[in-house]
Amino acid sequence: MQTTSELTERELEILRMLATGASNKEIARHLFISSNTVKVHLRNTFAKIGVTSRTEAAVYAIRQGLSPGADLPAAVPATQENPTSPPISLEAQSKPHFLWIAALVTVMLVGVVSFVVTRYQTPTGAIASPEPVAPPRWQELAAMPTARSGLAIASQENQIYVIGGETEAGVTSVVERYDLVTDTWSGLSSKPTAVDDVSAAVVGGRIYVPGGRLTSGEVTNILEIYDPREDRWEQGATLPIAISAYALVSFEGKLYLFGGWDGERFLASVYEYDPDQDTWTARSPMSTARGNAGAATAGGRIYVIGGYDGKDALAVSEEYLPDRDTWSQRASLIDGRYAMGVASIADIIYVIGGLGETDSTLLPLQYFYQQDQWQAFEDPLPQRWSYLGLVSLQTKLYGVGGRLNGMLAAQNLSYQAIYTILIPVIP
Repeated sequence: MQTTSELTERELEILRMLATGASNKEIARHLFISSNTVKVHLRNTFAKIGVTSRTEAAVYAIRQGLSPGADLPAAVPATQENPTSPPISLEAQSKPHFLWIAALVTVMLVGVVSFVVTRYQTPTGAIASPEPVAPPRWQELAAMPTARSGLAIASQENQIYVIGGETEAGVTSVVERYDLVTDTWSGLSSKPTAVDDVSAAVVGGRIYVPGGRLTSGEVTNILEIYDPREDRWEQGATLPIAISAYALVSFEGKLYLFGGWDGERFLASVYEYDPDQDTWTARSPMSTARGNAGAATAGGRIYVIGGYDGKDALAVSEEYLPDRDTWSQRASLIDGRYAMGVASIADIIYVIGGLGETDSTLLPLQYFYQQDQWQAFEDPLPQRWSYLGLVSLQTKLYGVGGRLNGMLAAQNLSYQAIYTILIPVIP
């Protein structure tokens, strides 16, 4: 069973309320969130603390000393949880209810003492110090020199490259590189064409940045390619259409570009780029026209997630099989969103930040394609984080730049997505 150190502040808050007997609706109403959001938090909390029921979670909360605050709602009467049960008068239930609580608290106190002694007692009877707490999975790194949003981001050989975007001075062509080993940034050769609302993908060690929004506000069909080894830019075949705010991913040596904005409307189009032939080919379109969506690979498939159709933030998730050029629907996001960061590690897709139908902060999500299931995880920031760059490298995710509550940001955060465990081999 894990300790409360792995729980977020929101999860701890909900766990305290759960210990009072409050229902999901009561918790949601008190915290001004939806019941579905409460369910997501509880599911994640149960997994972290190793329990399978609300009762076990309540017992755990008491053992951990998570006593509810005075401002929390009282336990929900049994008649609300089960409308078919006959009501019990206050006179009839007050004394047994008090005795039950007193007995439960006594048992819990004994359990806490027993747990501490058993957990930390050495063979000689002395009480040992607790094991050190693991560092938080989210870490703040050196900030990017140039605050910007709508940028292109790519990783190559333990380096992260951030290209273009929008700064306080307008659309930029600045290229900066982050070194994981030294936790430092350096400037590189600027992109020939300054663009915003772009993405980048790596094929064969080179970084491809198609289209984008120009300083004039118009969109472009230019394809520019960066060689990190030579710190040099060159031009590739122009796109069939001018486009920005698309989703982009590399898959088996090719680029796949989904949807976007052509300056007048959002698109459902799909284009494949072959670097060897330097050619673009139209593929089967998506079922939903959208821009500012995200794309990532998992299990030999491409997933296009969320986006904006000009009216609504979308929760749609579609799976694309490049070999068959076919589409299928998958489990929708927990909430509609766009302008978020999307990346994958070890066949798990991560979605961080974005904008939705309200001004509330959107929880980070991870997608397990085998189960076709979304799950929320720890939120790194209290602000709304949008138009960021998100990239995976080794066992971590890196979220860079974007906007925090609408303001340009330069933050650089890493998330330990997976852990590597070394097992010694004894000859």
